[in-house]
Amino acid sequence: MPVPFPPAGHSEDVWRRVRAIFNGQMVVDANVPKLVWEHSYFPIYYFQSADIRSEYLTNKQTGEDADIYDLTINGKSSPSAVKQFKSGDLKGYFKIESGKVDAWFEEDERIFGHPKDPYKRIIILQSSKKVQIEIDGVEVASTSRPKLLYETGLPVRIYIPHTDVRLDLLEDDVDRTSYCPVKGDASYYVVKLPNGDRKHGLAWWYKTPKIESAGIEGHVAFYDEKVDVRVDGVLNQRPTTKFS
Repeated sequence: MPVPFPPAGHSEDVWRRVRAIFNGQMVVDANVPKLVWEHSYFPIYYFQSADIRSEYLTNKQTGEDADIYDLTINGKSSPSAVKQFKSGDLKGYFKIESGKVDAWFEEDERIFGHPKDPYKRIIILQSSKKVQIEIDGVEVASTSRPKLLYETGLPVRIYIPHTDVRLDLLEDDVDRTSYCPVKGDASYYVVKLPNGDRKHGLAWWYKTPKIESAGIEGHVAFYDEKVDVRVDGVLNQRPTTKFS
């Protein structure tokens, strides 16, 4: 079954004010920016030339398909921050690399990372399935009250209450974080096995999930593809169907 996202190359206008700020100045202010799917996973914003403060574009680097500029404001520069396309359906449009400015706003709300995909949704369901998580033969979690998170185009994820997880085997992984525009900032754990092995990237949780994902607050997810999952006593029977 194909992922139900717009295909790479799809674009559409959105009626929302989008602004970007760098070194205390607004570098873009658009009332009708364009959402562009450079790939099928998530969109980013493109802008018309009238929305960009051209006086902040410096050090033009001419390319065959696009010109690249630095952003420079009051002596502070963000190298290769802006690209203007010279061909195709988006000829003349500008793209600002999301991490090359200090802050992004949709209307008056600050956003982080990439914009939300309007074709994605999340459903969180309480379950009474018996779920057990094992790593190298060690049970690290066991619950009869998991929550199942269905996110468009992704495998179902099992979230387990902290109180049903072996917290004595978990340690905060201060070097690893990730961000999702519909779930929020993820914090990770290092799994410390009794034999001394330390496993990274296998467990995460959201301390303050966004409102549409509030149901997973206080719950831990494990990377099901890399651990052993028992559901109602059957090994590796985790839900794998992608939600559309």
